[in-house]
Amino acid sequence: MTNKGIKEPRWGAKDRGKKAQAILQTMAYATRLPLEKTQWLDIGCGSGGIAACIAPQVQSVLGIDAEPWSRWDEFQEMHANLHFVNESIENLSCADNSFDVIVCNQVYEHVQDPQYLIAEIYRILRPGGYCYFAGPNLLFPIEPHVFWPFIHWLPRELAIKLLKVCGSKAELDAYSVNYWTLKKWLNKFHVTNAVPYIIKNPSNCGRSQFFWQIISFIPWKFIDMMTWISPGFVFILRKPMNSSLLNN
Repeated sequence: MTNKGIKEPRWGAKDRGKKAQAILQTMAYATRLPLEKTQWLDIGCGSGGIAACIAPQVQSVLGIDAEPWSRWDEFQEMHANLHFVNESIENLSCADNSFDVIVCNQVYEHVQDPQYLIAEIYRILRPGGYCYFAGPNLLFPIEPHVFWPFIHWLPRELAIKLLKVCGSKAELDAYSVNYWTLKKWLNKFHVTNAVPYIIKNPSNCGRSQFFWQIISFIPWKFIDMMTWISPGFVFILRKPMNSSLLNN
């Protein structure tokens, strides 16, 4: 809860504007879509801050989350083209081929069946549509939710017991995978690695700190080659135009 009694996700709701800017800039670069004419879906939208910041730039946004959040009504009043629905990934009511762009930001590691999530993204996207798909990397040594080194490499029950024994109140409830596993799961899509673009264009993606300006000098090919050990992945997924043929 915030000081004003507004319920927010426990992982925080700060810098949603910067994250929305990064998503919009990355999608504009990778897709060349006229974003103002596109219909968006934000899966696992949380309190809705990213969807609310995207709404003025696109035709419409639907945010979906398994838990309702306090600020949804406020954001919907601010943006007539923004709506929220309380639904789980397992029970999505979205029709087939109904969105131009889907945002799946830091979601895959929190669902019971990430491959089912990916299949639903494929089903809901229109042929030729795109998904901004971001999430953590199992092989990065620091677990991004509890900020412990190597803890996520241990068997899950042992890792949880270790956290408790050490007095940590952090919840280890994320299940990330490595680069090759994720790429295998995404094999129905055309996949573009957006990490090099984000690192090479930090100001466009809301990363103005000196650290990001320094690493932006790393060659593009080297960044692409080393993505398998990066803290997280950002993939732009494109559903093939002939997807109806692939499903037959």
